[in-house]
Amino acid sequence: MTELSRRERKKKETREKIFSNAMQLFRSQGFSATSVEQITQQADVGKGTFYNYFPTKEAVIKEFSRRSWQDLTDRGRKKPSLCTRQRLSTLLQDWAEFMIKDREIAWVTVRSREGTDYDMSLHYGLLAILTVGQQNGEISSEYDPAFLAESLEGMMVQHFIRWFVSGSGDLHEELNHALSVFLDGLTEKKWEA
Repeated sequence: MTELSRRERKKKETREKIFSNAMQLFRSQGFSATSVEQITQQADVGKGTFYNYFPTKEAVIKEFSRRSWQDLTDRGRKKPSLCTRQRLSTLLQDWAEFMIKDREIAWVTVRSREGTDYDMSLHYGLLAILTVGQQNGEISSEYDPAFLAESLEGMMVQHFIRWFVSGSGDLHEELNHALSVFLDGLTEKKWEA
């Protein structure tokens, strides 16, 4: 592994200092109430320095989202002893916990899910689990795994939006139900006598 030059280390440290101070302010006073000026004052950097690393406040949230969702999906993928349903369930429950814990920040990440810099970590995590599920014969190979990942991710995000906007319900329970519908379908089971 190549060591970073002094300049590269300094840039990485500055980016991390801006990021951690911004996240601290977002959590203590809210995303909307936090200005770039407050972030730069707390991080002890100039506004220009902030913009060299993050073009907007939302970019800090996107970085947080990328890191958090990458960690969640990595944990979900690293459980080979679990069946596909259990791996997906674990990932959805971890995701729900993240969304509940950082509610306002999670809302900003969901609102910012457009454009070319959209973070695909969650999608790729779902895709990996579903692909393995197809290879193991646990999930039908009739559908493209990317389509399945998009469908499940869409269900997750939609349930989060409804939960956030309504301010009611149990996100963990809703995601469990969504996963059951996704994996089992809506077909009535007919038992033979």
